[in-house]
Amino acid sequence: MRHLRIIATLTAALALTAAPALADKPTTPPGKRKGTATAPGQLCKTQSRHKTNHGKGKSPFAACVVGAARAQHDAAAKGPGAPRTAPAKLCADQSRTKAVYDPKSPFAACVSGAAKAQHTS
Repeated sequence: MRHLRIIATLTAALALTAAPALADKPTTPPGKRKGTATAPGQLCKTQSRHKTNHGKGKSPFAACVVGAARAQHDAAAKGPGAPRTAPAKLCADQSRTKAVYDPKSPFAACVSGAAKAQHTS
């Protein structure tokens, strides 16, 4: 009698663990769902990661990510079809001074990130 109970328990456990493997696959991959926005870091991957102002300021990459995230949040808050806030207004608090070794100021990087995010969404 004890052996039958153990066999029944093991059979039930195997059936429960095999059920997800036999279930239908989703039609779209989880990372590529419709309506999802591109990650801000992927939009800004070409920007420089060197910090400005001797390590005290933001890098153009960080400023670009901030701009892209703000643009995505703005678009999500207003909904589809609504007029979008200008990228320069989203990045008004960023520094406009450019470091010698950076190709763009944090403001310019933020504006380009916000524009890319608005264009992709």
